[in-house]
Formats: sequence, C-alpha cells, structure tokens
Amino acid sequence: MLGLLALGAATPALAKSPCAEAVQERLPALGCNRAFTLQVQEMTFHDELNGQPAPTERRWVTLEVSFDSWMPSDLVFGLGYPEPLLVASLERQLYLLVDDRQVVRPTLPADSSLQDEFVLPRSGARRQGEVAFAVPDDALSQLSLHYYHDQYAPIVVPLLGERADPDEGREATRREAGHDLFALGVHGVARHERWQGEAAPEGMQWLVVDLRGRGEWRTPVDARALDPSAEPDAEASLRRVMEYIEAPGLLQAVVDGRHGYVRDLALSSLETDPALLPDAWAGGEAVFPIPEAAEHVELVAYMPQFGGTDISSEIRPALRFTLEEGEREPEAEPRAVIEDGPIRFRVHDLARVDALAGHVAEEGEALVWIEAAMANQSEVGGMMEVGHRLRPRAPEGELLGVYQAGPMPQPEPFWLPAGDEPRHFQLLYRYPADVEMLEFEYGGVAVVETLALPLSR
Repeated sequence: MLGLLALGAATPALAKSPCAEAVQERLPALGCNRAFTLQVQEMTFHDELNGQPAPTERRWVTLEVSFDSWMPSDLVFGLGYPEPLLVASLERQLYLLVDDRQVVRPTLPADSSLQDEFVLPRSGARRQGEVAFAVPDDALSQLSLHYYHDQYAPIVVPLLGERADPDEGREATRREAGHDLFALGVHGVARHERWQGEAAPEGMQWLVVDLRGRGEWRTPVDARALDPSAEPDAEASLRRVMEYIEAPGLLQAVVDGRHGYVRDLALSSLETDPALLPDAWAGGEAVFPIPEAAEHVELVAYMPQFGGTDISSEIRPALRFTLEEGEREPEAEPRAVIEDGPIRFRVHDLARVDALAGHVAEEGEALVWIEAAMANQSEVGGMMEVGHRLRPRAPEGELLGVYQAGPMPQPEPFWLPAGDEPRHFQLLYRYPADVEMLEFEYGGVAVVETLALPLSR
C-alpha cells in the first residue's frame, strides 16, 4: 500500500499532459482530457463517400484522426482504474459542430481502420483512421470536433474559426424551455414556398425552425478523473450528451391546437434523433409542412419516457414555443362522441365532396369526407392509428385515405399527446352515389360500438 501511495504522489511530475505541450507548440488540431488525446491530422472535402453522393445541399468532409492513450498512473494504481481504455460508440459520442449551431454525426468510410467502438489496451497505444461528416455545401465559418466520454472530460478539437460566446445576444435571439435532461431554444422561424429546391405541397408552406438544444443530464464521476489535484475519493458531476429519442414523431408544428405536423426529415438538417451537446447550443433546421392559411402555430416537443442509468422514469413536461400568435379556429360541436377508456373519439363534420387529395368522384359513386378528432385524457401520451377505427358496415364503403388539414396524408401511427389535447384528421371514403345513412363499427381501445351518421344531399 505504501508503494502505491508513493507512486500516485509522484504521478504529476512523471505524466506531463500532452495538452500542455499542444498549447506551447500552438497545435490547433489537438485536444485531450486526463486519459487520452484526440488529434486531427488532415481534413478533406468530397462529393461522394463509399460511392454515395452527399445528401441534398451537403458535402462530405473527411477527417484523419488518431486516438492516443496516456492513461495516468495515479488513476491506474491509486484508484484502481483499468489501463485498457474503451473508446465507446463513435456514432453516439463523436460529433462535428458546424458554424457553432449545427450538430453532425459521423460516418465511417468503408476503408477506415476505425470501428464504432474499440479499446486502447495500454498507455501509449494509438488508433488512427478516417471519419466523415455531411456538412452544409456552402462557406463554413467554424468547425470543431467533439468527443464525450462517460468518465472523463469532453475533448474539443478546433478545426476552423473561433467558437462564439453561446450567451452573446441570448435574450434577443433565443426562446428557451427545458428540464433536467435537456433544453431547447428557437433561434429563428420563417415560412417558404420552396426549400432546398423542393416546392411545398399544394396549399401548404414550409415552416423552417432554427432549433438548437443543450444536454443538461449529469452523472457522478470520480473527481480525480477530471482534475489531478482533486482528492482521491471526491465525487464530481459530468454533463453528458442527451439524445431526444423518438423525435421524428414527438417534435411537432401544432396548428390551431388541433393539427400536429411532423418534420420532413429529408429537408431538415436537424438530426432524426438530435444529439444535444452539453457544451454548446446547437442542433439544426427543422422543416415542417403546414397549411398556408395557418394562423396560430406552436412548436411542441413532446416527451417520452427516458431510459438510462440514473434517469428517473418520470415523464417530463412538453416543451412549447409559440411561433405565430394568430387566432385559433373555434372547435365545432361534435356530431357524435364515443368515450373509449382514456380516449375520446369525436366526429365533427361529414359531407359529400367532388374531389379531395387527388381522388375524384366518378359516375355512380360518392366521395364522403369526415372530420374527426381524438383526445387522450390520461397523463401519458402514446402512438395511435385512426385508419382502422371506423369500419363501414352498411352500405359497403371503401376507405381511401386518412389526411391532415391541407389536405396531406396523415402519418400513421402518430403521437397523441396527453392532457386532453385533440388531434383532428380527415377520413375519405368511396360510397355508392345514393348513400344517405352511414353506419360504422368503431373499434377502439376499450369499446366496440356502432355509429350511424346521416348524410345530407
């Protein structure tokens, strides 16, 4: 024991930090923490990677990187840390920060000598290879490479430009909301008829939201792993990357408090399940189709249950941002109501239509449009489908589609939020031309009922 204590005490004099040398030599492409260094040797831009072109409006940047272990002996012998160092999940812990606002995940080129996860077996071991990122295909002002380990301090390698002060102009440019796991901020909102050369669907516009976030999740670590001057048994708090999981269905542009539109993932630079960094306000652009006539528009981030070590199972409140302060469309009195356990199903209107969403009434048939809504009166949201809820019984009818206001196809299943917040949708059926009374079987969560609805000519 005396030998171990003596060796630990001598460590600061024996293990000189590579970061200190980097600062002295002014090496711009190196970063480190107490356990290893991350260095970028080369940076090149390409139009293709693995034979595939870059996504729309982007190009590939390839970085030649190396990971070098210099695991200090005070951790190995003084605190019993294993000398082999796990570099875990590059996909979930290595990120490129672009223009101080956009987070990009890595892609491993086919011929890279790196894997998503690997071990540096001893102090002095190195792994080197290529990683690639799809970055905007325009002039870049700032690039930095970020790696986040579960036990050690984040590593940041500056590659281009200087990072801005994240709090500069904060009150004027950002609206924020958050909880103990992450925060979101809206930095800009605009509507467009076309986005990245793509015209909005007929009757719709693209709502483009510059959405950024920051991870607020903290986990306990040994203070000595962060700071060599800390007491051996002291504990510290390490901020971690937090992913907004299931975000494609949970991040919505809510119009008039009744229609929830999800992102067009192909047009959005915001990652599918955004990774929110603990040391930067960053994200990307979220692009939603919304009706051109929309007046009251909110951006709402609904929360699922988060799973992970030291994360409680409580459901965090939805994060809401009012983007446009218009008049909400008044709620019409329902023609029929079905109480289906925690779900309330309402039919608000129905009518004959000559055409809708590309469908046209042919001779001898009628197109019947039904506006309905579902609301969840429980405290927990969930995924729902509506296409199979109303099944025609007499006369025999055919469901042609489920639509949102626009009209545009309703993604199924969709997120039905908790708290009695309605989601409206439109059902389109084909019937014989002489139809007068519509009879449906409603198949629900807790009940099966027959519903008869008169159709006026």
